[in-house]
Amino acid sequence: MFQHEGDGMMAFGQDHEVNQVDLEDVRTRLVSLGLAEWSVSEVEEENWNAQWESDYPEVEVGDVVRVSAPFHNREGSDGFAHQITIQPRMAFGTGHHETTRGLLAEMAQMDWSDLSVLDMGCGSGVLGIYAAMRGARDVVLVDIDPWSVRNTEENLSLNGLASRGLEVREGGANTLTDVDAARFDVVIANINRNILLEDMAAYVATMKPGSTLMLSGFLQPDVSPLEEAAAAHGLKRARLHEEAEWRILTLRR
Repeated sequence: MFQHEGDGMMAFGQDHEVNQVDLEDVRTRLVSLGLAEWSVSEVEEENWNAQWESDYPEVEVGDVVRVSAPFHNREGSDGFAHQITIQPRMAFGTGHHETTRGLLAEMAQMDWSDLSVLDMGCGSGVLGIYAAMRGARDVVLVDIDPWSVRNTEENLSLNGLASRGLEVREGGANTLTDVDAARFDVVIANINRNILLEDMAAYVATMKPGSTLMLSGFLQPDVSPLEEAAAAHGLKRARLHEEAEWRILTLRR
């Protein structure tokens, strides 16, 4: 493995792979290219996984919700209204990105008791999990990425929700069927501008009268096109939340 270090370069290899004859040959060749200094040293072994875990931060949204990894060993909420445990893997949505954190902040202001919720592009499942913790009775989590689907199922178990009957689907808007028509009180979609525009009609078809659509994954210039598309389906802006350069748009039917 090679790594730039200032004006030089560092090369790493396991001890059994280092051949002194080859090293001298490489050194001779590099001298002709202007090599000024050369040194060989042994690097002490380190538990890189433990180091990564020690540097991995928890996510806090005020004193309302905290998102931690299993290795943080949180056994209680410690003053937070809700404690969510998310196993960090390849799925998006550990809470560190501004779009996820901004949606959590918006969700914290809403009453979720007895609601039906659709979480499109669920990633790690953190948003659907939070809705369920807040009292949502019917939660469907959808993601096109199989890694995300597996991670969501894992995180449902970690948060004691595996037996609650939350449904996890692999796919996109194509997974929404007639069974989902006018089914949901809240639809959440944290994806990107193009997909949000492309699938807007599919989201609206699943919404009850008076329901809410929460969108994120886009920047300020994308707000107007999304509002125009939403207006064509009878939706009006309720709130626009700013989280760094990202926006969270809440619409009402």
